[in-house]
Amino acid sequence: MGVFNWECPHCGQPVTMSDSDVKTGLESIDIRTSADDEKIGLTWRAYKCPNPKCHQFTFDVEAGFGLMFRPPNAYPRVKLERNTDGSLLKPVGSGAFRFSPRVGRPLSNFVTPVAKADYEEACLIKDLSPKAAATLCRRALQGMIRDFWKVSKHHLWQELEVIKDKCDEDIYKAMISLKAIGNIGAHPERDINLVVDVDEGEVDSLLHLIQMLDKEWYVARETKAARLAMVVSIAEAKKTSST
Repeated sequence: MGVFNWECPHCGQPVTMSDSDVKTGLESIDIRTSADDEKIGLTWRAYKCPNPKCHQFTFDVEAGFGLMFRPPNAYPRVKLERNTDGSLLKPVGSGAFRFSPRVGRPLSNFVTPVAKADYEEACLIKDLSPKAAATLCRRALQGMIRDFWKVSKHHLWQELEVIKDKCDEDIYKAMISLKAIGNIGAHPERDINLVVDVDEGEVDSLLHLIQMLDKEWYVARETKAARLAMVVSIAEAKKTSST
């Protein structure tokens, strides 16, 4: 496998992986009552994050079934429904499921705990109920706006209007779109017969927007504050040493 780049789903940091950080296994499974050439191919990958501040394990499983002599890419995918403890697995791609961690790319600790909880729950249920996950993304968005921009109105659209001139135009349009997608679950009393279909891939885009807002709002603000504080501390140290 050699050396490759990877983003740890525990700490969210891009890291360089080597063979010593990854183990892979492949199992061919046949069942007595199936045809002789029908198999289930089970592949697992175990990762250990080399980041010294993390060192967490990630375990992915992928399964496919079909005729033994078909090209592997032609196998229909099997969904692995549950963890060994009975909890649902975390899908991480086409046919692949993750045992740990169950929430990919965590938000920073600067985000309000309520918004983080909504984001994490959306990650957990996006494969079971994309519409509910979209609603949770909307809640997370509103929680972040209220916390970061210190604005609180009766409706999310009013809060977005307040911060419109403070945001990048493309990000503002994306937030308006997220609000619209998650609105049905947030206000079901308006029209219970109106359902907006949301698929898992679309929810991933909403989750990525929440991650982007964390980076561009919270992380950028804290990084700026830390760098400015460093300049001030250097100046103070120079002043002290010269007296």
